[in-house]
Amino acid sequence: MIGRRRAAWLGSAACAAAMLVWLRIGPLPEGLLDFSGAESTIVTDRTGEVLYEARSDGGSRTALLRAGALPPTLVAATVAAEDHRFWSHHGIDPLAIARAAARGVRRRHFSEGGSTITQQVAKLLLARQAGASSRGVGTKIREAVLALRLEHRLSKREILTLYLNLAPYGNQLVGVESASREYFGCGAALLTPAQAAFLAALPQRPSRFNPYRDPARVRGRQQYVIERMVALGSLAAGAAREALAERLVLKHEPAVFLAPHFVQRVLILAGDGRPHTITTTLDADLQRDVEGIIRSQRPPLERAGAHNVAAVVLDNLTGEWLAWEGSGDYADLAHGGAIDGVVVPRQPGSALKPLTYALAFEEGETPASVLPDVPSYFPTAQAGVLYSPRNYDGQFRGPLLARRALAGSANVPAVALASRIGVPNLLRFLRKAGLTTFDKSAAYYGLGVTLGDAEVRLDELVAAYSAFARGGVFVKPAMMRAADRDVTRSADTLTSARTAFWISDILSDADARSFAFGRGGSLEFPFAVAAKTGTSQAYRDNWAIGYTRAVTVGVWVGNFDRTPLMNSSGVTGAGPIFHAIMLAAERRVTGGLPQLDEAPTQARPERVERRAICALSGMPAGRWCPAQIDEWTAAGADGRACTWHVATPTRVTVQWPTEFRPWAQAQRLLAREVAWPPAKPALASDARLLVVNPPPGAVYLIDPTLRPEFQTLRLRASTDARGRIEWRVDGRRVGTSDADAALEWPLEPGRHTVTARDARGHQSDAAIFVKYSARRRTRWLPKRGELLTSADTPRSPSPPLSARCDAPSDRTAEAPIDTRRAS
Repeated sequence: MIGRRRAAWLGSAACAAAMLVWLRIGPLPEGLLDFSGAESTIVTDRTGEVLYEARSDGGSRTALLRAGALPPTLVAATVAAEDHRFWSHHGIDPLAIARAAARGVRRRHFSEGGSTITQQVAKLLLARQAGASSRGVGTKIREAVLALRLEHRLSKREILTLYLNLAPYGNQLVGVESASREYFGCGAALLTPAQAAFLAALPQRPSRFNPYRDPARVRGRQQYVIERMVALGSLAAGAAREALAERLVLKHEPAVFLAPHFVQRVLILAGDGRPHTITTTLDADLQRDVEGIIRSQRPPLERAGAHNVAAVVLDNLTGEWLAWEGSGDYADLAHGGAIDGVVVPRQPGSALKPLTYALAFEEGETPASVLPDVPSYFPTAQAGVLYSPRNYDGQFRGPLLARRALAGSANVPAVALASRIGVPNLLRFLRKAGLTTFDKSAAYYGLGVTLGDAEVRLDELVAAYSAFARGGVFVKPAMMRAADRDVTRSADTLTSARTAFWISDILSDADARSFAFGRGGSLEFPFAVAAKTGTSQAYRDNWAIGYTRAVTVGVWVGNFDRTPLMNSSGVTGAGPIFHAIMLAAERRVTGGLPQLDEAPTQARPERVERRAICALSGMPAGRWCPAQIDEWTAAGADGRACTWHVATPTRVTVQWPTEFRPWAQAQRLLAREVAWPPAKPALASDARLLVVNPPPGAVYLIDPTLRPEFQTLRLRASTDARGRIEWRVDGRRVGTSDADAALEWPLEPGRHTVTARDARGHQSDAAIFVKYSARRRTRWLPKRGELLTSADTPRSPSPPLSARCDAPSDRTAEAPIDTRRAS
């Protein structure tokens, strides 16, 4: 009998022991200690200044402490406030439970649970995993079991670390590190005893002890914690008196959010497994300068009807973004302030031309190459359809050196250059330069691509320009700093050093662009800056981009809803902002301003030389050239001396090449005693008259989005006789012109016969067809009173003038007639 009782007792003891062991070493819920996504992400600038704190998956601002770096003062305050026997118990404190039960019996209300710090950690872990905390006896038992198992697996410091990282401190702050930064502006390691006691008082009842709503109540709880610290011997009496006397000043400032568009892109790039701290390439001080510059320019922008501004600064040496402003005002909800204009594709206008010239220089052209700025017709992808570009002011300047053509942003020479190198080649080059928006065929874009009629991103265009500053080397920009500062990112050769040098030299030549822009504008600096502006159709987009050796700056001005601006071009709209940002960026990056003679590129080409050329023909200067200039050319390039200027018995005349003869005749520059190629002079009685514009069978399209006065056809005839020419359309007299001049005729829809008749009765006819473009979209109609003469207004992807050389047909590819524009 005794043996049976003993066996039963031993069995019960064994079961109890097994139960105790199971309670102690049993498994934890899966993923209970997984803290991925529990910590908020702090995004800092390159120096560590906080730009933004992205909240954790739970929606809180949380920064995790490490067990090996717990501040002693904070540990003492927390233990005194929550669990003074924490270091001695094994997860459950029977004395605390008994005391709480006794008080509950006396008060007939159980408000204390006697929970230890370990039990509170178990509660917080379960609530974090389940999404909400539940109450009841079953929950309390589960928390107690979990506390025992945590004590078995973790050290006391690790458990305390969990508590300090999970405890709520009010105002959506989780963890003492975040609370310390929010309330006192410093990390937990720098807390004073008074501040540590203050924070230790909050987790017991975070909503009741809200320091912003009732600081006096928190102060009372803080004093209690300080007294407990003295009683436990963790704080000396003298230090306690100082803590009680310390006047706490709470830091009550809105959450930091500097460069919001940039930060959002960084967080997307970092992905889901992002670290607690992301160090970016941004320079916070320069970013504030950029934002201040944009604010200072708001009055003129508002007068122009511009609500959005995007601006970036790129460090050319490292390829890192230093400043990034996406809209000019992130909080401007009425005008899409949250949209990041830096990455929104828009038409760049003439800001794309330098890339066309760069490819041409790679293929053998030089700054001395002569380009035709004359009325021209270029074939398009549509059979029989010709493209005739115009300059912003409707003028043609004849032969233009590539330097003046690019610096002055003439349209016709740029199209002629694109025709020489080919649109497919140009598109491949643009894609190589990092412009990802060119994703269609050459036939889709046509020659108008060189005038910026397709859309690009500001950040990608700035990166392409920066390659010229590096001597032709393209580096993909970075937004986040690498952990290893010695890591060099891959670089690709975009152009030769010679091409980079020539492009930089031209874009920084204020004299070369003065014929179009004048002097003293926003593109001129007390040091060399290679700069280019751009303006899209109907003033919808303003651009200004430029670089020095140190930085590349890009600015876009416009409206995200594509509302046109009022009389604002790249020079007047984006230019002043660009000027101020460039000065601020140079000072910030280099500590000063470059020397006046310092080139804006690192390129030092060896295969170039400066030689005297004819200012008209671009050929090596000959003895008869009246105007000679020095220009960069390829070293050792052989070339004939100028053949344009020849001496006659009476004077020096110009033998104009065939493509320039009509222009020279119109300008009364054609030397009649010298023809090129030589031809027998015509007698007056043999004089003939020929309509040269429009060409017979041409088809012209009226663009309903443009004002009628900007959609005219220049009537021009060729004749060897002097005198007036009478012009008729369908037999109706429309005006007269000199033999070497043109007459503007407003386009009218229908089939017309254009007739020219001179004083001797000679007559020439040309049949044409004029109709409306199919692109009739009233939402793009210009505002009343809007001027469409722009500094570099590009077209839509369709060519601006089409002429069909065969019989008119309703199936003719449609393209609007061009509007005048400049760069």
